[in-house]
Amino acid sequence: MLSSIDISHEDLLRPLYHGGACLGRDILLIYLAIILVLVISIVLFNVTGISSDPMFFRWAILYYGSAVVQAYATIIAVPFTIWVIYMQSRYGYLMIRLFINRVIYPFIILGVISIITALTMSFEETSYAYYAFLVEYSASLLLLPPIILYIRELMTMGPEKLVRIIRSLTREPGEAVATSLHILRLVLMEEYPEEKVINNILKMIREDLRNIEKIKLNPDTYHKFRDFLRAVVVEGTYLPDPRVLRDVMRSMLRWVVLNKKFSVARAFIRYYTRITLRYMDEILPSFCVYNLYLEPVINNLKSIKARKSLLGYALEQLSNMMRKVRVRGEHGDISSYEICNIARLVEENVADLKDLKEHEKLHRILNEIKGEFLCMPIQE
Repeated sequence: MLSSIDISHEDLLRPLYHGGACLGRDILLIYLAIILVLVISIVLFNVTGISSDPMFFRWAILYYGSAVVQAYATIIAVPFTIWVIYMQSRYGYLMIRLFINRVIYPFIILGVISIITALTMSFEETSYAYYAFLVEYSASLLLLPPIILYIRELMTMGPEKLVRIIRSLTREPGEAVATSLHILRLVLMEEYPEEKVINNILKMIREDLRNIEKIKLNPDTYHKFRDFLRAVVVEGTYLPDPRVLRDVMRSMLRWVVLNKKFSVARAFIRYYTRITLRYMDEILPSFCVYNLYLEPVINNLKSIKARKSLLGYALEQLSNMMRKVRVRGEHGDISSYEICNIARLVEENVADLKDLKEHEKLHRILNEIKGEFLCMPIQE
């Protein structure tokens, strides 16, 4: 799934720092403070006369260099250990493979500071010891802010930012969608999922599916989408934005049908029918039936001229939905006006499918509903 992802530390820094703006106002203020500290230190060395005594910096170079290398190693090792454990426990080993083998930026800084320390030690017994110490001192301060900022951004990286990074670094849209769906499902499974994060990830998936006909068939992608639909149904998780989910469903269903994955398409329709019923508890039932089922499923299949067996299966699922709508109407959960409106919408959108045997069954259920709830015929 991640075979086409190639990450350099420059690529990773770009999304982490919001378009490469790593030297923002905060980091600029930090660097100004560091420069001020360096200037004050140099002034003190010169005023006290220490700068004229190279032997004074002999032990300073040795002990300071050792302390700096150990400190940098600790700053890198401890947070990364915590980060690896967290990422693996939440997202699985794939996320570790995606980042841990490519994130070399902190280790490059550690290597640079180690080389500078080794070089300055060679000047500890020379007349240049003072200048060598200034180089080591300055490097240790100037390299500290970017590595701390980088680690902080990495440690606070949420699922939405993670998806943005993956999308920016993945050449194949299908692989990006598969990974995004995997992360989205994990977010949905949380005890208190964040509504904004879920909808934003789903919007990014919708954007990646804009040119669905050009996306190479990827089994991992449609299996992940099936698992996502199952999670919404079985786990009773948070319901995403209905319009965004409708668009994603339309694209995914179109994709698998055009690639002749009809069994996968049936699984999509089966789970999605139950999701539509769940939405009826939250929003207007007639909106659910038309915008969440008739448009992305029935009309979508008709537009791509799907095989009759698949259209028949979609009508069969629609019949099951109408039975449950009828039961909810009998229990008073849906008003008679809404039920009649639903029956009218269904009848209008399946009128051109009369040659299918499943249409007769659906037509009979609609007539029973209209009779039971006293639906008046539409006046032309």
